[in-house]
Formats: sequence, C-alpha cells, structure tokens
Amino acid sequence: MVVCPKCKYTGHLGRSRECIKCGARLEVQLEEKCKDAHEMAISEALTETAEHFASLGQGKLVIDELVAQLGAVQYYDVHEDGDNLHYTLAVCSKDVDDPLSKVGLYEELGIPRDAEEDNPFKTQFEMLSRFNSPGIIKAKQCFSDGELSYMLLERISGRKLSEVRGLNEADVRQIGIQLCQIADSFHRQRLVHNGLEPDSILIDERCRIKVIRFDRVRPARRYDPTVPLEPIDSYSAPEIYTLTEKSVLDRRSDIYAIGAIMYFLLTGQPLPPANEMNDFVYEFYPTAVVSPALERIIMRAISPDPADRYNSVNEVKFALTGLSAPTSVQVGYASDVGKIRDLNEDSVLVLDLRQCFESLGTHIGLYVVSDGMGGEAAGEVASRIAVRAVAEWVTDKLISASLRSTHGSQLAEPTQTGSLMLASDTGVDIKASKLLTDAICYANSEVLDYAQYHPTTRGLGATLTAALLVGNTLTVGHVGDSRCYLLSAGRIQQITEDHSLVERMVRRGELTREEAKIHPNRNIIYRSIGSRREIEVDVLTRSLRRGDYVLLCSDGLTSMLSDEQIELILKRNTDPAQAAKELVVAANAAGGEDNVSVIVVAVD
Repeated sequence: MVVCPKCKYTGHLGRSRECIKCGARLEVQLEEKCKDAHEMAISEALTETAEHFASLGQGKLVIDELVAQLGAVQYYDVHEDGDNLHYTLAVCSKDVDDPLSKVGLYEELGIPRDAEEDNPFKTQFEMLSRFNSPGIIKAKQCFSDGELSYMLLERISGRKLSEVRGLNEADVRQIGIQLCQIADSFHRQRLVHNGLEPDSILIDERCRIKVIRFDRVRPARRYDPTVPLEPIDSYSAPEIYTLTEKSVLDRRSDIYAIGAIMYFLLTGQPLPPANEMNDFVYEFYPTAVVSPALERIIMRAISPDPADRYNSVNEVKFALTGLSAPTSVQVGYASDVGKIRDLNEDSVLVLDLRQCFESLGTHIGLYVVSDGMGGEAAGEVASRIAVRAVAEWVTDKLISASLRSTHGSQLAEPTQTGSLMLASDTGVDIKASKLLTDAICYANSEVLDYAQYHPTTRGLGATLTAALLVGNTLTVGHVGDSRCYLLSAGRIQQITEDHSLVERMVRRGELTREEAKIHPNRNIIYRSIGSRREIEVDVLTRSLRRGDYVLLCSDGLTSMLSDEQIELILKRNTDPAQAAKELVVAANAAGGEDNVSVIVVAVD
C-alpha cells in the first residue's frame, strides 16, 4: 500500500507516481503485482458498469495499458471486448476536487446546470463537447461508479511533447501554428486555457499535437482567488504569479505559453520561472541555429509585459505561417525537338525574382510551358507569342507595379484570403487566380491578332500552362493538354486536367486510361490558345511545403513516359536541372515522337 504524504489517500491505481486524489508526488512506486491487482479491479468495475456505455454501443471495456498520468488523473488505453475499437479511459477518485465546476464555466458556455453530480469529470466533459478542433481531445461519455469516476475519450496516441527531441525549425513552427489554433478555440468561447505546457500535450509521428489537460481553464474575466490558479514554472506568464481579486485573466497569457513551448522545443531547455527572469539571458545560438525572424516572433510572444506581446493568437499564427514559405527555390528546365520532328514548336519561360527589404524576402516565380500547334502555320510562333505575352502581363501588373512603389517591405505577399497584396501606396489586393486568367486571355488575344495580320499563319495555336509562385502559394492556369504535376510527400499527382478528346471520354467512362494512350484521336484537344476570342481558363491553387517538386511539361513527355516513370526520375534527382535533363533524355529513349519540354521547380 502506498500512502499519499499529503492527503493520506491509499487507493492508488497502476504505476502511480502522483496521488490520484490531490496530485502530490508519491515517494514509493507501486510494485508490479500491486499494479496488476488495481488494473484488474478497474476491469471488474468496468464490467459491472457496462450499461453506462450502452448509448455508445460499447460492451465490456478491457484495459490494455496505462498510457499517462496527469495530476490526479490516470489515462488508460482500452478496447471493446471482441472488437478492435480503442479508446482512452480517464480514471480518478470520485473525491478529487473539480476546480472547473467552481469558476463559472457553466454560465460562460451557456450549459444548463443539472443537479450536482459527484463526478470531477462532469464540467470538463460538458466543456469539451463544445469544441470541434483536431487538436483538442474529444470526450464521449462520463460517469461515476463506486469510489471511481470515469471519462471515455477518443483514443490518444503519441508521446508527451516534453519527451520529444530532435525537432527541426519547420516542425516547431508547425507545432506553434497548431497551438495557436487550439488556443483560439478556447478564446472564441471567451476562455483562457492557462495550462499549455509540454507535459499536457501529446505529439504523434506526423507531428500532430493534441491537448489532453484542461483543469486550469478559466473564463476570460475577473480572477476568482477562491479557486486559485497556481503558476506552471517555465510556461506561465509573469502576470499569473501576481493575480489578485482585481486581476482580469488575459488571453495573452496563452501566447506567452506558446512562445515558451517553442523556446523549449528549439533549445531543449525550459525558460526559468517568469518571476525569476530578471537576470536571464535569452540565447538560442549556439545551442540552436534559429532563423532571426522566428527568434523575433518567440521573443515577442514571451515579453514580460502583456502589452508588448501579440494582441491575439491569430496574429502569432499568421506570423508563423508567413515563415513557412519556402526560403529557397531551385529551378531546372530543358526542351528538345525529339527524334521524329524537324522543328521544336515548344516554348519555355522561367522568370525568377528575389529581393529583400527590411530583412523580409520575397520570391516571385513565373514558369510557363507552351506547345505550339499548326506545323506550317507557325506553331513555334504561337507558343513564343503566348509565353512572352503571359510574362509581359504578369511583369506589368504584378512585378513592375510593386517595384515602382516606395512603400512596403515585400513586393508581393499572400494574404489570409489567398490574394496577393502589392507593395503599393494603396496596398492593392489582387487575386492570383484572376492575374493568371487575365494573362492567359491576353496571350490568346495576342496570338489571334498575329494570325489576323499574317494570313499565311492562320490556324496556328498553342497549349499553355503557367504557374505563379509567391511565397509558398502556387497558382496554376492552363489551356490545352500541357500538364502540371505536384510531387509531395513522396507521391506524384497531376493537378491539371487535359482539355483533350480522350480525357473527356475517360471522364465519361467511354475509355480506360490504357485505351486512351493508344486512341487514334489522342492528340485532339478541344481548348487551345488562338482557337477563338472567348477562351476558358482553368485555374487552381496549392500551398507548397519544403521538399515539394512542381513539374510543368508538354505532352511530348507524358505521351512517352508514365506518371510512375516520371515520379521515379524526380525522386532520384534532387537537383531540378538534372531531373529536367533526365526527363527529356528518358522521353527520347522511349521513342521521342514529339517535342518535349519540362520545367522542374524544387522547394527547399
């Protein structure tokens, strides 16, 4: 038997290291046989209380293992007997104090208060039912039976954030963004979490986090000293140490906690308690090489004065999201006549602009592939006119307009709505999708005008696929059957849709993919540059991550190589110039029946 030195409670469960009634540290660990006996007792209790789960369809729940203990609560991995459905079961003594029932959460959330229930999980259960965030654990049922109280939760997996080492800067940024989303879920309910710290957060192998502890949640209003809020050293903001009955609980205390967690994850060292930081020197380097922009975000988040921090977690999230943009973009391209044709009618354009003002960098990339059509009707002229017209439009409307401005630190940056904000005096907000659509329509009119004034070239035309990359936002516009692929997380995906006769027949179920490859009309397209005055442009947008590859290509590549072959070549060539070269060589080796052109963009 282990007796709690503080409250003298003796009914401890499993491998308890903390008292399940008051949370005090236990000096002696339970022996394994004692652990087995207590877990068996819980299993028997669950058998007797199976009716509590009847509304959820569960039968007898069987304990698999103890996965965590936070304060007075133990968390078990359980499954339904005879099924593979797993859950997490929170267990504590029915006598454990429930601070949440005393701080006005029922009134703040508009929860009808039933008769007082002898269950310390009741308030938390009611609160969690108000949330639908992937970062907040979902509660399914709670009840008390005998001396114990239970809350059935979705299955939680992963390790405590405090136990994780070796995260890189990109991982920590993503964790910071997730923490902001979680905190915002509480703030929108007029609540402050107050308990964000590495021991209360689990992280899985995909770097997704989930908060599992909520006993410190309070309404964002005047502090009630009768329900004290003890600071968490290293993660509680300075103002938590000096709360009085006149204090108002500030949402910006959660911002401090988020900054402190990120500092710990990057350096491996927690901050000292906030009330002992007068002589503390913040140092990332040489322990960690952290980009100056991220360091500034963290330092602002952990400012001792709440007024010096960000005003909201959404401001922090937006600042971190801005840093997620690729810091380096490498481009390779290649174009070849192939083995059968005498003339290369393809045209390729690569335009990269990089600048840095006030320590803020901007990368704007414009990449265009066009496949000319018409043979003697000058298909090579059509493709050349098309790519130049797109470049002229984007340069004039986006790049030149920004360069002419004396305001703003970035030429163009993505906004929260997916638009692009120009660094102009008026801060023009333009849609990247509209910019590309207008550019391609302008290219279409230029090709038609050329044909009108050069009668011998009437009938010329071209396909066109154009990609605009600003930060980590990729916008693609296209007409015809030149394609854009995205290789992300090790898998390739064609993100454009061919405007061809056989593709339409495949979508209708009239042809299989294999039949389409050998169909006699496989080269007929129903939409192209120069075919008519009014033209429809398909536009799509993707957010890129480090490690992604973007491929633009004419059909001279895709008619010779399968998607699987293209994927393998991209994967084995980290240098985009070498990847582009091998793609062209492989297409020629497979027959080279058409001109082949490719642009490969690698995001680092």
